[in-house]
Amino acid sequence: MRTIPVEFSRHADARADLEARGYTKRPLQFDRDLASILGRMAFGSWDLPADEYYKTGERYRSFDQYRAAVTETGVEVSHLGEVRPYFQDVSHNPELGGVQRKYAPLAAHLSTDVGIYKLISQQIARLPLSSVGQIYQVNLHVMRYCALPGRRCETSPPGYHKDGERFISVVLLTYCGADGGVVYIADNEQSEMDNFLMREMGENYIIDDEQVYHKLSPVEVLDSNSFAFRDILLFDFIPVQN
Repeated sequence: MRTIPVEFSRHADARADLEARGYTKRPLQFDRDLASILGRMAFGSWDLPADEYYKTGERYRSFDQYRAAVTETGVEVSHLGEVRPYFQDVSHNPELGGVQRKYAPLAAHLSTDVGIYKLISQQIARLPLSSVGQIYQVNLHVMRYCALPGRRCETSPPGYHKDGERFISVVLLTYCGADGGVVYIADNEQSEMDNFLMREMGENYIIDDEQVYHKLSPVEVLDSNSFAFRDILLFDFIPVQN
């Protein structure tokens, strides 16, 4: 367990975005620890195990869980350690929902690194519910979308959807040799509000799953290439107590 000092006032604009329109896309505030862990996570993505539940393309994935509590001075973060199954209801994921999916965790030197704790804390500081005493369950998915000629990779489920977790944050690690992977955000009538392509390590967006839908265009191989990949950190922030 570590308590990470956070200046919540520095993230007021992101909180205002989430309250007003249901998503925010603002730069991370980097220090050496945060820059270091993103670089090591990007390198470690080569060792992610295959996602055996995803049959229509090549995808690789790990899964870790944390507990985070907002305090007077910052965020207290602890890694839960045990490997728990990940579950989505069929209503949110018709392809893979209704199944207790078991994914291997990251190596401890990555999952408990201070950079990850700082990243979790910074994201929590941007959430509208994050007043003192708020507790979150935090899921961390590290994912590689890998594309080959004639074999693209896409999110599951494809098309506009909700994940069933209250707040979802995506941080880009690597975008290499790829075409596609465009993020689309829509309101609850599925009318498009924004779309963007993340290319640089550390680009980040957060959505409020209750306010918006989202989708990702398929990741494909750029012309003349024979291999492409898109690596991300995906966080679910699930309020459990206030």
